[in-house]
This record gives sequence, structure tokens and C-alpha cells, in this order.
Amino acid sequence: MEAVMACWELEKSLQSLTGVSPGEGTGATMSDDDEEQVGYKEKIVDIREEIPRKRRAGKLPGDTTSLLKAWWQSHSKWPYPTEEDKARLVQETGLQLKQINNWFINQRKRNWHSNPSSSTSVKSKRKR
Repeated sequence: MEAVMACWELEKSLQSLTGVSPGEGTGATMSDDDEEQVGYKEKIVDIREEIPRKRRAGKLPGDTTSLLKAWWQSHSKWPYPTEEDKARLVQETGLQLKQINNWFINQRKRNWHSNPSSSTSVKSKRKR
């Protein structure tokens, strides 16, 4: 939402500087200034269309997370997917292999070693 508001503010600023609203400036004969103004309009339209497609970094869609968590729960004793498991998860989730790998790394760091019910929890190491 912040990006949409920032885009809107940018659009307002460009409009006040150029005197052209996003729907204007499409005449058949244009001077160089008019062409520049239409270029701004096109860039703003491109940005406005792109912003909703971008999701917040680090946030995966809920259905994707559900698939990964289901695998995690069914393999809680040893949550290291095989290459075949990873390939299947790539197909099912639409994520890249690197994203799958990172999700499992993060999940193990956050939940596995600190889970006392896990039979393979790591004991804390002390310096002597």
C-alpha cells in the first residue's frame, strides 16, 4: 500500500511539474516537451501496474506456505528434503529451488532445534 501511495504522490508531483494529467498528451503532433510528458505518463502507468504484482519480500503466499509446512510436519524428525522432494515441491509451489532451500534452512533454524519434542534437538554448546 505504501508503494501505491508513493506512486500516487510521484504522479501528482510530475503532473504539477509538467501540467499534464496521465490521460492527456496523446495528440498526433507533438513538440519535444510533449513527447517527454507522454513518456512520464507511460512510466507512471507502467509503475502503477507493476506495484500490485510485487509482494513483500520474504512473504510467501499462504497456500505455498501450507504445502511446505505439511511436508515439514510429516518429516519433523529429519526435515531435510531429498532432491526428489525438492523437485516435487518446486512443481507444487511454483517457487524456485533456492527459495525452497532457504525456506527449509530458515524453518529449521526457527523451529526444529528449539523444539524440545524433537528427538534430535541440538544441545547448547558451552565454552569452558
